[in-house]
Amino acid sequence: MKHKVKFTASLLLAALLTGCGSGGGGNSATLNDTPNAAVAAQVADIKPTNAQETVSVFVALDSSNSAASGVVSGAGSNAESSDAQRLQSQKNFLAALQSNAAGALSGASTDTCSTSDLSTRISQAHTPNSGNAVRIDLTACELDLLTKLKGVNAVYPDIPMSTQSQSSTTLSKTIAATKMSFNGVTAQPTLGTQTLDGAGQVIAVLDTGVEDRHPALAVTVPGGNKVLPGACFSTASNGGKSFCPNKQSVDTTSATAARSCVETWTGTRAQAIQAGCAHGTGMASAASMRYTSSDNVAIKGVAPGAQILPVQVFNQSSTSSGQALSASAGDLLAGIEWVTAQAQKRRAAGQAPIVAMNMSLGGGSYSAACDSDYVGGLFKTAFANLRNQGVLPLVATGNSGTKNAISFPACVSNAVSVSAAKPNYAGLASYANFSSQAKVVAIGGDVDGSGRYALPVLCTTSGSYDCWQEVAGTSPATALVSGGVAALYSAKTGATLADVESALTTDIAATSATNSTALHLIVNDGNQNITRPALRLTASAYKLLGQSEPATASTPTPTPAPTPMSDTPMSLAQICIFSKPNYTGSKACAVQVYGTIPRVYSDLGSSNDLFYRFSGKVGSIQMTDLITTQNLVGDKATVTLYTSLRSSSSGSGSVNASSADTSTLTGTSNPTIRMIRIQTTTTMATN
Repeated sequence: MKHKVKFTASLLLAALLTGCGSGGGGNSATLNDTPNAAVAAQVADIKPTNAQETVSVFVALDSSNSAASGVVSGAGSNAESSDAQRLQSQKNFLAALQSNAAGALSGASTDTCSTSDLSTRISQAHTPNSGNAVRIDLTACELDLLTKLKGVNAVYPDIPMSTQSQSSTTLSKTIAATKMSFNGVTAQPTLGTQTLDGAGQVIAVLDTGVEDRHPALAVTVPGGNKVLPGACFSTASNGGKSFCPNKQSVDTTSATAARSCVETWTGTRAQAIQAGCAHGTGMASAASMRYTSSDNVAIKGVAPGAQILPVQVFNQSSTSSGQALSASAGDLLAGIEWVTAQAQKRRAAGQAPIVAMNMSLGGGSYSAACDSDYVGGLFKTAFANLRNQGVLPLVATGNSGTKNAISFPACVSNAVSVSAAKPNYAGLASYANFSSQAKVVAIGGDVDGSGRYALPVLCTTSGSYDCWQEVAGTSPATALVSGGVAALYSAKTGATLADVESALTTDIAATSATNSTALHLIVNDGNQNITRPALRLTASAYKLLGQSEPATASTPTPTPAPTPMSDTPMSLAQICIFSKPNYTGSKACAVQVYGTIPRVYSDLGSSNDLFYRFSGKVGSIQMTDLITTQNLVGDKATVTLYTSLRSSSSGSGSVNASSADTSTLTGTSNPTIRMIRIQTTTTMATN
């Protein structure tokens, strides 16, 4: 029998402090005679200028770091031995870091590294089983120490990520979006004796937490409550805050561990909702809600019979001008590994299996698969382990409007990356990232006049739960696909992950199958036309069953074009950050509303001011209209760059022109930017 070795953060810290001490002059046995030049170069590129600030990093270790006692050669299987060696290596690194940080260091940014809160940061460190690495927050001095610690191969910055949604509601559009995800006519149809409602399946939602008291989710389904007890992985950095109810970086035991981050937000409830704490509730609902409106209209997600396993992976960051919501690759990776373990336990116990993991989040911009990046490689391993437990990873491609690049971790090759279409599949959504890496397209709605659809959100009044808001984005598109995975498992008892994935991602429309209601979209990425299947679950279910779709299912009544919500379309500003001058180097983009806002969107307010976590150099900034691609003029948008996350920090400069080289703002040294604030000017329409 295999036995997993698991160190909790508290036990690991206790072992470190008992075995090595928490102070002293360091341990020369764990130091190299000369600094590692390759690690030093990496450290120079990412360490903060503020001595008190920390940076979230992945420290890659080598096998020699497990040479200390604790590994019994030849014990158990090779996998068990490798697992034990990795754990020992991670433990040894943290012990060496603790032991040496207080000692005098030649070449460190100060004579000694302050250890006042290092023990806390060590207790919050993630030790993933996806690779021999440690994810931890380190100061500049501690980063310098990495160049001398034995067993350190490399150091890589964590990847900050955000949600992927654009924020009397028209519920009819929600019903239409669900129907279009099947065959345009009937949602959750019955094929033979099987109803495609996801009953008996579980969907994991890694997001901002889920409000299980919303009436769309506070229901019972076969197996029990719609929303299962979940977990929280939320590491606070630089004066920020964890959202876990136990105030630690991990909580897998509290009954409310995965409830929406509005519950533990520092600030007002309205601020938390504006920042995005309602996002996870909307995504869980798109996948699996079951609701009856006041006028007795039934509103369902794609898989209303499925259960939701929520995992809260976001944290609150404090800035000089406000509060921001972001997720780190480290917390997301920890959440994925926890879901993998839960999937294994549930299958072993004969419980309803976890079949899909929804990640409507992302960051960065990748024109090719990111597996070769170190952090991307960790995620590829984590997704492979997840798939081995029968769970399909569904990831949003992002909302930056790029047609030849997608966000992380959608760029990991064994993820099912989801892009977004306009209602009725009338083309790709204006904001949607897309590339040849995209696997499937689902309805995300749009803000260009074609319409958005409503999803459950949080209420600004505490104690109220039945609130809705219209959204658009690759986020809800991904949630529809996650529900679709659960629905497809309802079609065929004993279906495998490979069977379901094939039915979901095969371009059935290209086969010209008789009576098929399958659809696909053709998207030009700037160089070529790329065809990808649209989410059409009825056609996919018949493929899964190896049957032809009957004619009665393929003659849908014409679906009228959606009524525009306003004659005034929303304008979108695309702000792209380049690492080098002249709009070259690596690029990351964000999209925000600007200009005249129709009165129907009055809930957006008169300004759009958001913070985005960022880690990297900024050489130039370009601001354009997403639809027309014309440069913005005047003060339509302002970008402020911050070199620190700490609340006492000041911005290193701002730009409000259509585009600019940032050398005049950041100086010739081109410092690493930690936070970006994007403000767009908006005016409410008068009619």
